[in-house]
Amino acid sequence: MPRRGYSRHIPDFRYVTFFAEVGKSFAHRANPWTKLAILAIVVSLVTVLMDPLLLVVLLILTIAFYAGARLPLNLLLGWWTLPLFFVLSLSVLFIFTEPGTQVVSFDIGDMRIAVTDNGLLLTANLLVKALAVVTCSLAVFMTTRYNYIVLVAYKMMPRTLASIFLLSYRFMFETSDEFTDILDAMHSRSGSLARGVARQSKTHAGIFGLAFVHAFERAERISKAMEARGFTGVLPVSDQLPRPTARGYLVMAIGVAAIALAAYSRYIDSNLIGW
Repeated sequence: MPRRGYSRHIPDFRYVTFFAEVGKSFAHRANPWTKLAILAIVVSLVTVLMDPLLLVVLLILTIAFYAGARLPLNLLLGWWTLPLFFVLSLSVLFIFTEPGTQVVSFDIGDMRIAVTDNGLLLTANLLVKALAVVTCSLAVFMTTRYNYIVLVAYKMMPRTLASIFLLSYRFMFETSDEFTDILDAMHSRSGSLARGVARQSKTHAGIFGLAFVHAFERAERISKAMEARGFTGVLPVSDQLPRPTARGYLVMAIGVAAIALAAYSRYIDSNLIGW
C-alpha cells in the first residue's frame, strides 16, 4: 500500500490499519487481550523504573517486538520525531534545575545557569520512557484488526463512551485525508509553504483551519448517511473476541511479576536489583 501523507513524522492512520489487517506475523496472531496486557505492562514499568540500564533494556525489547511483527523500522524512526520533540520541550528545564554535578555552566546577564549530570540523566530517562511507550503502542495498533479494537472497547468501557472513542478514532482518518487533499491542491497549483515566520504562520493557520472545517463537514455527512442506514449508536461487529491462550497468561504473569519486583525495588528495598 503506497503512503499518501507528505510528512514522515506524522503517523499515517490508514497505513497503520493496513498493517493490522494484512499482517501475518506472530504479533498479528496473538490474542488482543495479551497485546493489551503487554502495553499496560510497558506503561507500568516505565512509570516505576528509574534505572537507565533497565529502561534501555525495556526500549530494546519494545523495538524487538515491533521488528518481530514485521513492521517497517524506517517508519518508526520518522514517527519518533513527534514524541522526541514533545518530551524535550517539556523536560528541557530539568537539565538546568535538577540538583547534581555541573557539567556545563554559562552566564546570562547577572544569572548563572548550569547543566547538571542529574538533569541530563533525567531527560534521557524521560526520552527512553516515551519512546518505549510509543513503540509498544504502535506495535499493538498495527497488529490488531479494527474489529478486535471495537470488541475490546465495548468490553472495557461503557457502551456510549466506547462508541465515542471509536468514532473519534475514525474521525482522525477524515482529518488526515483533508490535510492531504489541501496539500495536494496547493502543490498542483504550484504552491509551496511560504518562507519567513509571519508568512509561514499565516499559511499553516489557513491549512489547519480549512482542513478541520472540511473534516467536520465530511464527518457530518458521514453521520447523516449512517443514521439514514439505521445506525443506533453501536458499531456492528462480526467477530468473537477469543480468550488468551496459556502462553498469553504466562506472558501476563511474567509482566506482573516484573512490575511487582520493580515496585518493591524502588519503594521498599532499593538494593534488590542494584538501585
